[in-house]
Amino acid sequence: MQRLLVYTDLDGTLLDHHSYDFGPALPVLERLERLGVPWIINTSKTFAELRSLRQRLGHGHPFIVENGAAVYLPAGCLPGGEELPEEQGLRVRRFAPERRTLLERIAPLLADYECTGFSQMNVAELQACTGLAAEDARRALQRNYSEPLLWRDSELALEHLSARVAACGLSLLRGGRFVHVMGQVDKATPMPWLGAQYARQSTAPLQTLALGDGQNDVAMLEAADRAVIVRSPTHAPPAVRGRSVTLTDALGPAGWARAVSAVLDQLITEAPDD
Repeated sequence: MQRLLVYTDLDGTLLDHHSYDFGPALPVLERLERLGVPWIINTSKTFAELRSLRQRLGHGHPFIVENGAAVYLPAGCLPGGEELPEEQGLRVRRFAPERRTLLERIAPLLADYECTGFSQMNVAELQACTGLAAEDARRALQRNYSEPLLWRDSELALEHLSARVAACGLSLLRGGRFVHVMGQVDKATPMPWLGAQYARQSTAPLQTLALGDGQNDVAMLEAADRAVIVRSPTHAPPAVRGRSVTLTDALGPAGWARAVSAVLDQLITEAPDD
């Protein structure tokens, strides 16, 4: 079988948009593990959120947090390479400035718009707009590199803020529920670095598959060899350019599972005999 590296968004993609359930995808996740295919979580979620979620998913591979801000490598994963700092037992490669610096730059700007940042929310307020359990909401507020905004202003105002944020050396990206202010990174930023780490492990060609449902997934989808747009119950599919782009018929984890299975079936069929 050809070597494959899978990058996946979470909310609305691997996780159901409303319930956060991943049951329909579980058999395919188990198949990826049996085949030795690494699947990289690439999300706007925080390190704190992913601690418990990765346990529930049985995830032992690298993961990318806060829209490309940093990659975390579990112990024993991808040995060798550059020396990296450690954080709570995992090696970390950072691509964005810390959140404290970001908040200092944007605080004077946000007062001009109708929006609420995570730094202004408590647990109950975040629960009210996401449906998260209290502990999950508490983890979501523990951000290291970005500031999500609950946007209530106009599209024109959002364009205006985007230009002002860029002048501060930062960027603004629309996600499934929130607008994210962050460093000048996106979900594609860590992919070349991470791909190079896997390329060192073998001389066999490496193909990448990316799956996502929202605008903040576009850069990741366009950076992959194969892209799958997972159909959403809440918004139209984003426009994605690429060599191989498909749109699922089914929503969320059911669409995710069918798409990944189809790619695995094709690669196994096309694999040369030993």
